[in-house]
Amino acid sequence: MKIRVPSISNLYPLKAVLHILVVWVIGGLDYSLAQGKEEHSCAAARLSTSPLLLADGITSLPHRERMRQYDLHWYKLDLALERNSLDISGNVMLYASALANNLAEFAFELHPNFTIQQVLLDGTPCTIRRTGSEVIAVLPVAKARQDKFQLQVFYAGRAPSGASAAIGNGYNTATTPWGQYAWSLSEPFAASEWFPCKQLLEDKADSVEVWVTTDVANKVGSNGLLQRVTPLPHQKHRYEWKSNYPIAYYLISVALGPYEEYSYQAAIPGASKPVLVQNYIYPQTLSTFKTELDRTGQFLQLFSELYGIYPFHQEKYGHSMAPIGGGMEHQTMTTQSTFEFTLTAHELAHQWWGDEVTCADWSHIWLNEGFASYSELLAIERLLPTERMDWLNRANQGALSQPQGSVFVKDSTNVSRIFSSALSYRKGALVLHMLRHTLQNDALFFQALQAYRQQYRYQVAGTRDFQRVVERVSGRSLQYFFDQWVYGEGFPVFDIAWAQQGNQVYLRSRQSSSSQATPFFKTEVEYRIRTSVKDTLVLVQQDQNVEDYRFTVAGEVLSIEVDPDQWLLESVNTLTKDASVIPSGAEVVLAYPNPTLGEVNLKGMSGLPDQIAIYDVLGRHIRTFVPSGLTFSVAHLGAGTYFLRLKRGETYTQLRVLKL
Repeated sequence: MKIRVPSISNLYPLKAVLHILVVWVIGGLDYSLAQGKEEHSCAAARLSTSPLLLADGITSLPHRERMRQYDLHWYKLDLALERNSLDISGNVMLYASALANNLAEFAFELHPNFTIQQVLLDGTPCTIRRTGSEVIAVLPVAKARQDKFQLQVFYAGRAPSGASAAIGNGYNTATTPWGQYAWSLSEPFAASEWFPCKQLLEDKADSVEVWVTTDVANKVGSNGLLQRVTPLPHQKHRYEWKSNYPIAYYLISVALGPYEEYSYQAAIPGASKPVLVQNYIYPQTLSTFKTELDRTGQFLQLFSELYGIYPFHQEKYGHSMAPIGGGMEHQTMTTQSTFEFTLTAHELAHQWWGDEVTCADWSHIWLNEGFASYSELLAIERLLPTERMDWLNRANQGALSQPQGSVFVKDSTNVSRIFSSALSYRKGALVLHMLRHTLQNDALFFQALQAYRQQYRYQVAGTRDFQRVVERVSGRSLQYFFDQWVYGEGFPVFDIAWAQQGNQVYLRSRQSSSSQATPFFKTEVEYRIRTSVKDTLVLVQQDQNVEDYRFTVAGEVLSIEVDPDQWLLESVNTLTKDASVIPSGAEVVLAYPNPTLGEVNLKGMSGLPDQIAIYDVLGRHIRTFVPSGLTFSVAHLGAGTYFLRLKRGETYTQLRVLKL
C-alpha cells in the first residue's frame, strides 16, 4: 500500500494515523522516511529484497551469449519447500531446442549456494563447469540446429539471504502475526537464487509447471491452474501447478504457508466464461480485505475494456499474500502484502504491461512500471473520480523530486535505479499521461495501447517499438516527444508574465529546464484565464524557449493558472503581471468570418505575417505558408477546429478558427 508520508509540520487526523499504523503492521511496508518521500509500493517490494542495489552478480556477457544458443520452451520445477526454511531441494527440467549447429554446451544459471547433484541430458549424465552462478553442462552428444532436448538438473542447498546474497533474495521466509510464510521474488536478477534458469528477458518459456512438496499445513500458490494436490507419506502433499502461457523467467513464482482461500468468478468483456479469481490470504483476514479483494473483479472488467481481454483468461488471476512490503506481479498470481485500491490495480495491470508484453531489457522498465502506475489513475478515473487530482498531484510531486535522470535507465545493472519511484514509476506514468494529452483523443490513445499490446503480446518490446506503434496509429511523428520525455532528462520550468489591454491578454512564456541534458521541451500547455465574466481554457504550443501569445477575453482578468488539470510535468518558477509584455502599438488581430466555410480575413494587423502555420486540435501540423494578403482560404481543410499561428518577427499570435 502506498502511504503519503507528511512533513513534521503537518499532522494527520487521529483516525488517519491509526489507519496508517494498522496498514503498516499488516503489510510490513518499506518506505523511505528519512527524506519524507513516498516509495511506490511495487518498487518497495523489489528494493526491500535487494540489499546490494548494484547487481554485481549479473551474468557475464560470454555466458549470456552461450545461453542464446538455445531456445527455452518449458520449465518444470519439482521442489521440496517449507514455509520456515530457506532449504531447497529437487530438480528442474528445461526443455529446449538448439539454435546453433553442433551445440555441445548448455549454459544456465544457479546460485553457488546450491550443490548440483546431477545433470541429465535426455536421461544421460553430463559433466558440468561452474563459475559463481554460471553453469555449463557439457552435452554427451552435440545437438544439431532445431534439435529438441531436455536437461534435468538435480540440486539442493540453502537460498542466499541478507547481505551474503549476490543480488538480493530470490527466495525468502518471514514470520507474521498469522504464521510463517515463504515466497519467491526473482525480479530482476534473482531467479537463479532458487532454481536453475536462463535469465534473459527475450527468451520466454512457452509454458511452466511448478510442483512443490511441502507440509500438509501449507497451501502453495503459483502460476496457472492448480492441476491437483497429491497426498504423500509423512504428512506431506504436493501442489502441482501448470500454466500454458508464455512466461518470462522472473514471473515464475511460489508462495507457501497456512493460507485460507477466498475465490470467486469474474465476468470480463470478451471472455466466453468467467475468470477464476483465486486468493490465498492470511487466516482470519478476509473481513479486513474482502472489499478490496472484490475490487479485483471490477479491475479485470475495466482493464479488459481498455486494453483488451485479460491475457490469461483461460487460466486465472489471483493473489498469494506474503510480507514483501508491496506487490510483485507474478504471472496469474500476484504476491501482495496487503490489499489497497491502487496497489491491487497496479499489480493486475502488470498482467498486460510486463507479463504479456515484457520490456526488452531492464533499461525500458517504464514500459512495465510506468504503464502499470498509469493504470492506477485510469482505475481511479472510472471508479473513484474524486481522487483523480490527488493521484496526479502525488505523481507530479514524485517525478519533480528527481530533476535529473531519464526515464530510460542508462545503468540497467543498478537495481535501485531500475526501480526508481520517481523516474520509472511516477514519471513513467506521466509520460503516458502527457502522450494521452498530446494525442487529444482518448479513443486514439487506447487504440494505440491496444495495437501495441496486440503486436507484441507474449513477446518483449522496447521504447522505440512502442513509439512506432503510436506513430502508426496516430499518423504523426512523435520522435520529439519520446526523445525529450523518455530519453531526455528533467522537465520544463516556466517563467510566465502577462498583462491585459482592453479585451486582449498578452502572455510571455520563458522556458528553461531542470536539467542541462535536455535544455528545451516542446510542449502543449494549457492556461486557465479567469475573468470577471467567465473562465477560459486555452491550449498553446511552445516550440522555442521564449514564446509570446495573445488571447481575446471578456471582462477583467482575475488570475491565470498554468496547466490547471495537470496534463504536463512542469514547474512554474514565476507567474507575474508585467505590462512590459504588451508590445508597443499592440494590435488586436481577429479572424473572420468565424466559423467560416472557407475564406478567412485578418483584421487589425498592420502589414502581413511572415508566415502562417495551421495545426489541428491534436497539435498536428497541417500546413505552413507565406500569405500574399490578409485574406486566404482554408477550404481545403475538413470540418473542425484549427489553430492559426501567425509569425511576425519574433512575435507569434495564435487564433482559433472553426471550419464548417
